[in-house]
Amino acid sequence: MRRDMVIRDDCLNALKKMEGESIDMAYLDPPFFTQKEQHLKDSDGREYTFSDRWESRESYLRFMRLRLEEIKRVLKKNGSIFLHCDDSASHYLRLIMDEVFGENHFRSEIIWTYKRWSNSRKGLIPGHQTIFYYTKTANFKFNTIYNAYSPTTNIDQILQERVRDTYGKASYKYDDEGNVVLAREKKGVPMSDVWEIPFLNPKAKERTGYPTQKPVELLERIIRISTDPGDCVLDPFCGSGTTLVAAKLLGRNYVGIDSNPSAVRLCGQRLECPAKTESRLLKVGIDSYKTKTEEELALLNTLGCDV
Repeated sequence: MRRDMVIRDDCLNALKKMEGESIDMAYLDPPFFTQKEQHLKDSDGREYTFSDRWESRESYLRFMRLRLEEIKRVLKKNGSIFLHCDDSASHYLRLIMDEVFGENHFRSEIIWTYKRWSNSRKGLIPGHQTIFYYTKTANFKFNTIYNAYSPTTNIDQILQERVRDTYGKASYKYDDEGNVVLAREKKGVPMSDVWEIPFLNPKAKERTGYPTQKPVELLERIIRISTDPGDCVLDPFCGSGTTLVAAKLLGRNYVGIDSNPSAVRLCGQRLECPAKTESRLLKVGIDSYKTKTEEELALLNTLGCDV
């Protein structure tokens, strides 16, 4: 199978032409069943649109099931799939994933959380999206990623070995000369299933103006934990091409599919010169942002905060 390619087609048609067990990892950011027309303009005035309207929930779920079954077929036995969704139909999609891939092959419900400071709607402000992580079999590839320790962590305690006395109480371990025995070097804290990554701000260099575009940093994490350099990553709803850009930056092969011609053109342009924005998280007290001026809010956006 040819790799490092972007296919313009309905992904169901394209997937049926792919050989079985040829893909190491699949990520899909499909329509969410929002029942809306998605549209956005870039800085040059080009407008990107696609429809997320459906005759019924049943037609949407049938659409998704057929494509998930084909993705399972093309995944290698040690392959993984990551399904991105929001609260529009996530509970239904989880059931379909259980049926197609098996409940015992569910690995994690990844929560992508971000700041959204808006009081335009009544109720709790949406501040996260969900990524369901499944594998094809129990023998799957996984690479642990370690995060830095919190500034409040007592590193000295972490780096010292402990033993338990006859009562089961832990204490520091000492050598024959009375010196504390150091533990093996620690790599950090293994990454959890809650990821705080800012939404793309309006001035981010990787921003394309495509609706539903996700940050490269988000896709890099997914690719790192589930693949090795040289593996092949599939995105059957590749949109603006973020998954493909992340794969290329990390030395992976990729196959992207989208039926929207403007999306396919945009993918090609981004892959010619892949870019990534280095995000910076800014913590702001709940009372402080209420009094921000428009200029200050714009600054928050440039620092990686979605306002």
